[in-house]
Amino acid sequence: MAVDEYGIPASGTVADCNQAPLLMEDLEAEAFLADKAYEANELLDMLKEADIAAVIPPVKSRKEQ
Repeated sequence: MAVDEYGIPASGTVADCNQAPLLMEDLEAEAFLADKAYEANELLDMLKEADIAAVIPPVKSRKEQ
């Protein structure tokens, strides 16, 4: 779910990792907090490019933790 600085849900709340990039369009944030299900290269690259800190625990299979 995408929320504003007060914790109020933004439009387009979707709990699927594949939909996260759509929620991120035009999103201004300092950090992205999520569980292991969101630890995907595409999303991590998108966060890095947008200069948003990824606060996502790595999955055990990730070579570089």
